[in-house]
Amino acid sequence: MILTIHTLSGVIAIITGAWNLVSQKGTQQHRLVGWIYIGSFTMLLLTSFGIYEMFGGFGPFHIMSIVSTVTLGLAIYFPLRREHYEGWIEHHYFWILYSYIGLLMATGSHLSRYGPSGWPFWARILLYWGVPLVIGSALIFRKKTQILERYQASQTSESAV
Repeated sequence: MILTIHTLSGVIAIITGAWNLVSQKGTQQHRLVGWIYIGSFTMLLLTSFGIYEMFGGFGPFHIMSIVSTVTLGLAIYFPLRREHYEGWIEHHYFWILYSYIGLLMATGSHLSRYGPSGWPFWARILLYWGVPLVIGSALIFRKKTQILERYQASQTSESAV
């Protein structure tokens, strides 16, 4: 049962995270889908601490769950405390996107035993962790100005109305 909840939560988090990546930022829909992402990711993290089949106890993936918990917590901390942080949107941008990259890396961890055929385990982990991290980081920094300026413009036009 715990694996079913864990998997379903992960699928919901991947879908809602992807949706918010491509949707307009700062809208009511963005916030609603964001809260679904946060809730499903939180359930994923909570259930991860009840899964011990791979290592027979606390293992490296549990450590990564702790890291993801901190990342996700920081991702929502800054928007919730926005009146105290002038640059809150940039903090949110980085932490929420790195939480999503971590989610993709964790998904890759589950897939690593299935392929590519003949590759050693370490090479598959590098594929499933390294590729999302490198490509994701490049995109985060490449798109940062464009996305943050678009968000600021939408907020300026809303306040003018």
